[in-house]
Amino acid sequence: MGAVERLGFRGRLIAAMVTLVALVSLVIGALFMVYLFEDEKSRATEQLSIGERLTREILERRTDLNLSRLSVVVQDFGFRSAVASRDPATLASALDNHSRRAGADFAVLTDNSGNLLASTLSQSIAGGPTALFEARSGARSFAYLQGQGYEVLQILVEGPGLRARLIAGFALDQSLATVIARLSGTEAVFRARAPGDTSFEVVTATSVRDRDLVKLREPNQDGELMDAGRYFRRSIQLTDPGSQTGDIDVVLMLSRAASLANYYARAQEIALLVSGIMVFAILLALVIARNMGRPVLQLAAYARAIGEGGFPAPPDIRTGGELRRLRNAFAKMLVQLREREAQIRHAATHDEVTGLGNRNALMQSARELFEDGGACTLLGLRLNDLSDVNDTLGLVFGDQVLAAVAQRLRATLPDARVIARTGGGEFLALVPAQSPERVEALARQLLAAAEAPMDINNTPFSIRALAVTMALPADAGDTNELRRRLNLTFEQAENHPESITRYQPGRDESHLRELQLIADLHNAIHNHDLSMNYQPKLDIRTGQVTQVEALVRWIHPELGFISPEEFIFLAEQSGQIHGLTAHILQRVAADARQWTEAGLDAGVAINLSAMDLTWPDLIDHIETNFDDWHHDRLRITLEVTESALMQDPEEALATLYRLRDLGVTLSVDDFGTGYSSLSQMRKLPVQELKIDKSFVLRLDAEPQDQLIVKSTIDMAHGLGLKVVAEGIENLEAWRLLQAWGCDLGQGFHLSRPVAPADLADTLRALDARRPELTRPTMEYHQ
Repeated sequence: MGAVERLGFRGRLIAAMVTLVALVSLVIGALFMVYLFEDEKSRATEQLSIGERLTREILERRTDLNLSRLSVVVQDFGFRSAVASRDPATLASALDNHSRRAGADFAVLTDNSGNLLASTLSQSIAGGPTALFEARSGARSFAYLQGQGYEVLQILVEGPGLRARLIAGFALDQSLATVIARLSGTEAVFRARAPGDTSFEVVTATSVRDRDLVKLREPNQDGELMDAGRYFRRSIQLTDPGSQTGDIDVVLMLSRAASLANYYARAQEIALLVSGIMVFAILLALVIARNMGRPVLQLAAYARAIGEGGFPAPPDIRTGGELRRLRNAFAKMLVQLREREAQIRHAATHDEVTGLGNRNALMQSARELFEDGGACTLLGLRLNDLSDVNDTLGLVFGDQVLAAVAQRLRATLPDARVIARTGGGEFLALVPAQSPERVEALARQLLAAAEAPMDINNTPFSIRALAVTMALPADAGDTNELRRRLNLTFEQAENHPESITRYQPGRDESHLRELQLIADLHNAIHNHDLSMNYQPKLDIRTGQVTQVEALVRWIHPELGFISPEEFIFLAEQSGQIHGLTAHILQRVAADARQWTEAGLDAGVAINLSAMDLTWPDLIDHIETNFDDWHHDRLRITLEVTESALMQDPEEALATLYRLRDLGVTLSVDDFGTGYSSLSQMRKLPVQELKIDKSFVLRLDAEPQDQLIVKSTIDMAHGLGLKVVAEGIENLEAWRLLQAWGCDLGQGFHLSRPVAPADLADTLRALDARRPELTRPTMEYHQ
């Protein structure tokens, strides 16, 4: 770094220009060299491609010629007579004479079944690679025999009562290689290897001196250019890979030295050209550095001073053109930077639409208040209908409403520490600390000002709003608490019957508890920290336990027992209800298998959430978990609350029909607490109705509850529904339900919910109470 600094601007400019020119020249030269090399290589490839086509054509023509010669042989009367005689000596002599006439290097004669009749080869070879003799008539193959490669042709010998096969081999000899080399302008080498060998042997070559270049190398892909050593090469496969007769190919070769001679000559020319360009670049850099150095250094110092936050005078640039314009641009930029900084500071703390402060301004003011230990009152205002105004009357009209409300807030709160629009239709103001009565009056005054009719573009208009108040620092000690508790107060105000809501201590602690439970519930489901309890359901007529209702329980490691109503509601709000339902189904199915293995006989009832009725995977989870259910699926009861059926009747009805097709029993839970009626129940595919415990808990003492329950039982039976009563707290209620014909009952008088391990003892205890529960009793009448 020190050496670079000592060079100075001019030296660095010269070095940069020379380096750039050198780099560009070298890159251009390298690209040109690559282009030349690829061009020479392409020419070699083209010549080898032509040689490949010529080679294939020569082999095809040679095959046709040899086949025509063999056709003459098999048509010869003497040869056919010798074959017909089947005399070995005659066959051997005729085969030897006629194969030499056809120019074959060896010949084999077999009968139609492939049995050897005669051969010019030794007996061990003739009976060896039988794959030679299995080609169809007129077909061509290649074989490696006795250290020589052969083209093998087969032709049928046919006549009346005569059928044999003549197989002839023609050596891939020096003359063939010479013809290929002469016509293609390359050197040709025939290579071969026996089956199972890993290296090739040269069997025939032209005048290639470096025979070892092709001797021990694996063949490349057929027709692929090989660029290695001193030759460009291309291999032409003559046999199929893995042939039983060995691998044979022909390699065409071109000398790299001859092909690339032009390339090396051009390389020298390019090197000289690059050297000349670099010398010229150095001279040009010296001239430019001399003329540009001084004003550039002046501009650099000017820019450095601007960057350090100063306001320097522009340098005196005597040269014109770009450098003078650059100096003027720097000066103008300095002025604009000052203006932009002021705009940014203003935009960072002000709302663009109303001109009031924004959230940053309010939080900064509150932060200063907390740091100074001061006190003030926060007044919050939220416009309820702003989104509807924007949607129906347009964003421009909505902005005009916001500006009008902001103007009224300024007039209503002249002594406010800060008034800010913190987003949407929300306005916050910090005013001097007030008494509770004064804060209430000021909030009402603020609300009245916001809701008073206004004239927007000659259009009378009014908007509804709600207000909240907080005392600082009593209700919030820092900005984090302020934001969190302010949001909670606004949420409370939206559901509050009054238009003005004051922050209530403890609300955020409840909210934090909910957040903790939501987070911990996920882990509880994943780690199986939830437990299941089961409350028996008894047949009121016989006193026998027919079913148990599954009830989920959660003992939090820090907060203790969590009410199911609380954590199920949080699961629905946080989107975890489907995971909870899937977990409950899995646990209930596992417990049912265990108590069945223990000899207990009981169905099971499972509660479903309203959101489960719109869950696409509900059916699959029930089928998967209860695939091996030991009873009829009618003994699996799925209980759905009356309010869940009324939230989305169409979707709920579709799900209920799919569940009914599954074969389970469907029950309407908590009947009587919603807005449905028995006439509506008639439209649902349910088999059971469960009367809410609020009508059963005091059934023995409340005549009105008795009338409701008895009427519900009668009408439900009229619709063909079974009736379950929950919340049976005493024997008198049991007797009344028994007299009215209620089907099933459950409650603390019978049994509390118990853990799976205690279910067997509970069922035995209930079985012992059957005489008490089924003892005849007088009829109860209203």
